[in-house]
Amino acid sequence: MTRAAFLDRDGTLNRDVDFVRRVADLEVLPGVPAALGRLDAAGYRPVVLTNQSGIARGLFDEGELARIHAALHERLRRLPLAYLHCPHHPDGGHGYGGACTCRKPAPGLLHEARQLLGVTFAGSVLIGDSARDLLPARGLPITTIHVRSGKPFADERDKLRAAGFVPDHEADDLAAAVDWLLARG
Repeated sequence: MTRAAFLDRDGTLNRDVDFVRRVADLEVLPGVPAALGRLDAAGYRPVVLTNQSGIARGLFDEGELARIHAALHERLRRLPLAYLHCPHHPDGGHGYGGACTCRKPAPGLLHEARQLLGVTFAGSVLIGDSARDLLPARGLPITTIHVRSGKPFADERDKLRAAGFVPDHEADDLAAAVDWLLARG
């Protein structure tokens, strides 16, 4: 089995805006394509895990999300192995409502990636800008890195502490997270 770099999308790979509703809203953060290349060269298979409740809210549909991810894939030099998303919203909407096991902080997307892609948790890393991104790794042998490139960092750190969760590392952005990860050997 292969180790993975499980990556949040908004605030980690691209600028976090209210909702990326169309390709024109997509802005890749500086240094991200090179950082993904370094992860891939080091044997980590990049996999994007993202909550996309905009689908349940009726802001965009699965087709538009596919176009957004296709554009992102090109801008990221075709490196992510897969883009897995949760379209649900706890309050419902457009046939995507109610409780689910895939909406982060639930670990469903991690388990889906392991099953679909044959990646292992041991030796893998999860990188994100929010508590919701990192909490799916609770109890799993996955290294976690909290990046400052998206949501207000202090607020998210407080949410992690309130949940009794301390990430393995904090970094300014994806490039700095990869620097730390690869320096560990």
